[in-house]
Amino acid sequence: MPSLHGEPVFAPVHEPAERVSAAEARERALAEADVPEDAVDGDAIDPVVAPVDAPVEQIAPVSRGGRNMPIATMMGISILVGALAIAWWNALAFSIALIVVCVAATYEWKKALLGSSRRISLTPIALATVGMGVATWTGGPEGLVVALLVGCAGVVAWRVADERVENTMADSMASILTLMWIPFLASFLILMETAESGWIRVLIVVLAVVGNDTGGLFAGMLFGKHKMAPRVSPKKTWEGFAGGLILGTAAAALSAWWLLDERWWIGAAVGLACCIAAVLGDLAESALKRDIQVKDMSGAIPGHGGILDRLDSILVAAPVGYVVFALFLGAS
Repeated sequence: MPSLHGEPVFAPVHEPAERVSAAEARERALAEADVPEDAVDGDAIDPVVAPVDAPVEQIAPVSRGGRNMPIATMMGISILVGALAIAWWNALAFSIALIVVCVAATYEWKKALLGSSRRISLTPIALATVGMGVATWTGGPEGLVVALLVGCAGVVAWRVADERVENTMADSMASILTLMWIPFLASFLILMETAESGWIRVLIVVLAVVGNDTGGLFAGMLFGKHKMAPRVSPKKTWEGFAGGLILGTAAAALSAWWLLDERWWIGAAVGLACCIAAVLGDLAESALKRDIQVKDMSGAIPGHGGILDRLDSILVAAPVGYVVFALFLGAS
């Protein structure tokens, strides 16, 4: 329409809003928020909440990632003490308990994959998990390798025999990943447990991983500034990594000094290697969770998330600890 001065006036034209995915929106929101990245043991992006006039009173201390710290601490200590007590008491009982935990973890993983339209068959994977545990107990490393190969062939054959044709390759690869990630890596704990001074080896590896997690948590909360892998795990910082490395290595070295005739350097070597492996395992699980878009694998463990959320570090650290111990003390 014409203006009073004879010049046309046009209504303002609004540019169309940029269309972004939900994941990109969450990443942008996190980048704009000033939140320490290594403050909690959780790798998914927390939702952005609008500010309120007055803070809501909390019944119990809650971490910045929404974890109830007293419950998380009590559950973590209970699991740690229980696992180490079984390892000290009886190697067979420890192996059986580990196999049961692995079967439960594979079920948890199967449920988590459903949200991304990926399906794995629990029956052949559970059978292969039990088979790997039995083969490791009876045949050692050679038995484990043979059981893994048979298990991989079995899960693929099971999937091919299914009437569904869609996503055959993707589902088969997911099943193989499940076997290699959960029961295969966990079986190295059985190899350590059945070796000379087996429960001590397991103890040192577990304490190294727990020390790494604890040191990383507090160092990240206090000093965390430089992001380690922002696209995979935005809450992890290099300062947290350094703190975890120091505490985890120190815990393993002190344990070896006390339990391995003052040979602290063995514990230090195991601790250093396991801490690095634990961080890689945590980052690997974070990448998988981002791919399937879940925050926690499940809510099976109060204050911690799922079974795999607790096993991610120890699974990758177990074969590394086994190899380092074998270099110093022998494999059996």
